[in-house]
Amino acid sequence: MRTYLVGLSLITLCLFSGNLRGELFDQSRAAGPSPVPILLYHSVSGDQGDPLKIEPARFEEQMTYLMNEGYHSITFNELREGWYNGRALPPKPIIITFDDGYEDNYSAAYPILLRTGMKATIFAVTGSIGAPGRLTWNQLHTMESSGLVDTQSHTVTHFNLTKLSDEEKMKELVNSRNEIQHKLGHPADVFAYPYGFYDRRSIDAVQKAGYQLAVITEPGAADVKQGRFKLHRILITGDLTLDQFKGAITEL
Repeated sequence: MRTYLVGLSLITLCLFSGNLRGELFDQSRAAGPSPVPILLYHSVSGDQGDPLKIEPARFEEQMTYLMNEGYHSITFNELREGWYNGRALPPKPIIITFDDGYEDNYSAAYPILLRTGMKATIFAVTGSIGAPGRLTWNQLHTMESSGLVDTQSHTVTHFNLTKLSDEEKMKELVNSRNEIQHKLGHPADVFAYPYGFYDRRSIDAVQKAGYQLAVITEPGAADVKQGRFKLHRILITGDLTLDQFKGAITEL
């Protein structure tokens, strides 16, 4: 009799454990993909007084921290494949972005990316490429050849899309996308709104122009629930200490 009761108890426990595992799996699946922090940088420069400029030593400290802590920098294409096509993302995924296309992204940030093996996406203002203080197409090509850098669109002129007519919006969106395709040989499928400004008509225009994802400047990690065209980013300013940086990327 005791053997029967023990056996029955074990069966019950196994059934309960199986059901619990199934419920947890269903809950995890229903919750959707995990949020991914997208870091927003601008200029990597020793100039003082501009919060959008970060000293190279501080930027390297942050990239080294990410590398040592097991973060895996990914591209937006990898994010899209993971979130929408079911491909597994690496542990602790993170996306590093630069807005505008400053020359120091090549002279100061790129050597640090090479040393740490971290990937980055540059949202370039195509009309400014080659201007003083801005990246050149050759520099972008060199960085992309390393496999660590990807160039995406930040419009032609960096004008606030919400202030443009529908026709003007499409020129900014399509012409910048086509220029990247022509100069670098790959499509620009990801867009960053100038100044982070957007509205419903801007989102519709971005989608109509053929982009697959778009990022804004609202703080916090990117979450699939935000939608493809309103992915949040975490602004990294030049005055952040390393502890503040750690806190910024872990507060999902």
